[in-house]
Amino acid sequence: MTIRDFGTLARLWYDLEAAGIPLEPLEKRVGIDTRNRGSALTIRAGRDRWRSVIRELRNGLFAYILPVFVRRDRPGKTIIRDSRISPPWMDTEIELLGDPEEEGQHPDWYTFPGDTEHFFREKVVNHRVNCNLFHGDIREGFLLAVGVRPPETCKDHDVITVTYTVLDQWDCEHSAKMQMRMNRRPTRVETSPESKRGDLNSRLESRCRGLREWADRFDAKDDSA
Repeated sequence: MTIRDFGTLARLWYDLEAAGIPLEPLEKRVGIDTRNRGSALTIRAGRDRWRSVIRELRNGLFAYILPVFVRRDRPGKTIIRDSRISPPWMDTEIELLGDPEEEGQHPDWYTFPGDTEHFFREKVVNHRVNCNLFHGDIREGFLLAVGVRPPETCKDHDVITVTYTVLDQWDCEHSAKMQMRMNRRPTRVETSPESKRGDLNSRLESRCRGLREWADRFDAKDDSA
C-alpha cells in the first residue's frame, strides 16, 4: 500500500527509528547483492608478509604459510563461505589446516604434520576466515595449508605468485595475487651399498694395520730381551 500522506510517513519513520529499527538506504541493508557494483572486499597480503613461504616438510609435503588481510569496505554484509590458495601449478591440491580444537590437537596452536613449528591460534585465520563481515570488519593473520611437491622447476628461494580467493554468499569470487618464497630442504645424497662396504673394508684394514704394528713392537721387545 502506497502512503501519500508524508506527515504520516514521517511519523512512521520516527516511530521505527525510536523503536531501534533503522531505515537505511537499500545499498546499506545487510545482505544486499553487490555482484554488479564492484567488489566490496579488500584482499591483500597481511602485515607479516615477510613470512610468506612455501616450506618443504620432513615428510615430503609442503607447508603454505600465507599472511592475508581481508576487509569489508562497503555497507552491508559479506558471508565468506570458502577460501583457497591456488599456486601456478593448478593440478596441485592445497588443503587448509583444520581447527586444532576440532582436530583433537593442542587447542592453543596450529602445527603442520610431522613438524615442530607452532603457530598461535590467535595469529591464524583458518578457523576465522569463513565468517560474516560487516562494514569495516577485517580478518588478518596466517592462512596455513598443506600441498604436495611443487614442480622441480620451482627452485629454492624462488618467488612464487599464488592466488588467494574467497567465495561469498552470491557465489562470487574475490581474489588477489600474493607472493611466496620457496624453501626446499637440501637434497640428501644416498649412500650406496658399495660405499658402505668400502667404509667397512677401510675400518677392517685400519684395525689389521694397528694389530700388525702392535705385533711388531711386541717382537722387537722380545729381540731386545
